Amino acid sequence: MEAIERVIEWTGWKRTEVMRLFGISSSQMSRWRQEKPVRPSLINPFSILDEEVQRVIDYRKSSEEIRRLGYRKLTWKMIDEGIVFLTEPSVYRILSMFKLLGKAYKEKDGAKKEYENKPQYVHHHWHTDIAYVTMRGVHYYLVFMLDGFSRYLLHWELMTDMTGLSVELFIQRTIDKYPEAMPMVIHDNGSQFISHDFKCILSENNCIDVPTRMKHPETNGKAERFVGIVRSEALRPNSPSYYGEGVKVIEKFVDEYNNNRYHAGIGYLKPVDVFYGRGPAILAERKEKLEQARQNRFTRNTELNRILMGDLPA
Repeated sequence: MEAIERVIEWTGWKRTEVMRLFGISSSQMSRWRQEKPVRPSLINPFSILDEEVQRVIDYRKSSEEIRRLGYRKLTWKMIDEGIVFLTEPSVYRILSMFKLLGKAYKEKDGAKKEYENKPQYVHHHWHTDIAYVTMRGVHYYLVFMLDGFSRYLLHWELMTDMTGLSVELFIQRTIDKYPEAMPMVIHDNGSQFISHDFKCILSENNCIDVPTRMKHPETNGKAERFVGIVRSEALRPNSPSYYGEGVKVIEKFVDEYNNNRYHAGIGYLKPVDVFYGRGPAILAERKEKLEQARQNRFTRNTELNRILMGDLPA
């Protein structure tokens, strides 16, 4: 239409003559006049900001340890450290888009079956087990006690034997560390755990003896899982060659596990926080951070939409 107006202005011809010259009908001209200006594509007020995407990418690439984290654990670690406040699906989509997810970072779904009688509070369930540790051909035995509610490692010892007496002394030392506890002690049916003396120690200290059901490893699955983590994250990478070195490796791992490691089974919290009752406050703080970030996105994107709409006629 602007071209037609310019030709009329330059030549002084009638509009109908110019339209006939261009091959434009009066009905086409009428339709053009009625067409509304093209509206810009507006932004969802809650869309993730470009700077948030970049923070996720930069943090993911910051270290090899961070690159090994699953996307769920990465999400809550970034929230707790104040990096960026996004939900798990949002972080997954960003990592997938920039090919930072990969097979190595996919989360496992876990066991299909789950122990139904879950603990309701700290010191409700204790899980114990014995793991074989071999160093330079010498066999040692890692015995430990795990709190089922918080996943906090209550006590552990690296033993040179796995006799009934050694295990009974270990149990007594664990109970002495937490005299207020009256837990259900869940264990497998190894000979050390089904002896008369073992049962007497539990009974005298107001503990309930809970042996696992036959062919039902889920009952003590938390202990089994902990053994796998110790082997894959501590013993195999460090390959200790003698007893003292093995103790130091396990000590370092236990400190990391209890105080720094995010655990999927407790909402990606740290065991120490759940054990000492800080879990609900941390979850509430995370929720508040996510809501504040959501409102910030809404404000920023709404303002951008106003700018895009600014030049349009009313």
